[in-house]
Amino acid sequence: MFQQATAAEDDASALPRTVLVFAHPDDETVALGSRLRRFGSAQFVHVTDGAPRNEQDSRWHGFDSWREYRVARQKELDRLLDEAGIASAGHECLEVPDQEASHDLAALTRRLAQLLLEHRPEVIFTHPFEGGHPDHDACAFAVHHAVKSNLGQGDAAPVVIEGAFYNAGAPAPGAFLPAPQPTVHCDFRLTESERQRKQARIDCFISQRETLRGFPLDWERFRIAPAYDFRKPPHPPPLLYDRYPWGMTGERFSQLAHEAEELLHGGQ
Repeated sequence: MFQQATAAEDDASALPRTVLVFAHPDDETVALGSRLRRFGSAQFVHVTDGAPRNEQDSRWHGFDSWREYRVARQKELDRLLDEAGIASAGHECLEVPDQEASHDLAALTRRLAQLLLEHRPEVIFTHPFEGGHPDHDACAFAVHHAVKSNLGQGDAAPVVIEGAFYNAGAPAPGAFLPAPQPTVHCDFRLTESERQRKQARIDCFISQRETLRGFPLDWERFRIAPAYDFRKPPHPPPLLYDRYPWGMTGERFSQLAHEAEELLHGGQ
């Protein structure tokens, strides 16, 4: 299942039933931009709308308001799906404001659990829990706990696959922190044509040009998600988002995760 799900774009094998759960429009391209055409039958779920309400991002990117910025980011995602040849793929945005996905982890998990029951995926792509961005960590929490909540509903538990993003412990974006326990992983060195293809898809996100410029085009890395203890930071502080005014710290996230687990599972 892991090999089928992460196969190259020109691979002829069938894609397993797949749901992709990412925090922001463009995260799917960072994770697996060179192979997106394979995901025309998948369901894309973006947790946030990509537009922080504090207006700092929208003004920095040249927009008059976060509402204009949100519209622009949706158009960029539409452009990406069209460029990748998967404009008909299923897509849903949960409309959580950017930078606020971790504020109510229990509610986010319940929404996602319902979506997974509807789509019955065999594979879920999402973020690792690495302290890179609070919305990324919220997605990781929600996916893991939604899968746990749905156990016993009839289908086998889906394989959760992580793409590589960024964190304070890696020397550069596109690399994982060491997993808390051994897991299956694959590092794919992209060919020249794959790099060009991924760059063309990154270029769809005009508003994110400066942010995405820091991601390497040489590799796409995936691993089966390890088990995480979300009540503890993924690595010794400071986390990357401790350094930025994104409204969240590692200590606060750990507290929110503990509270959400009590609500969802009685702390089990």
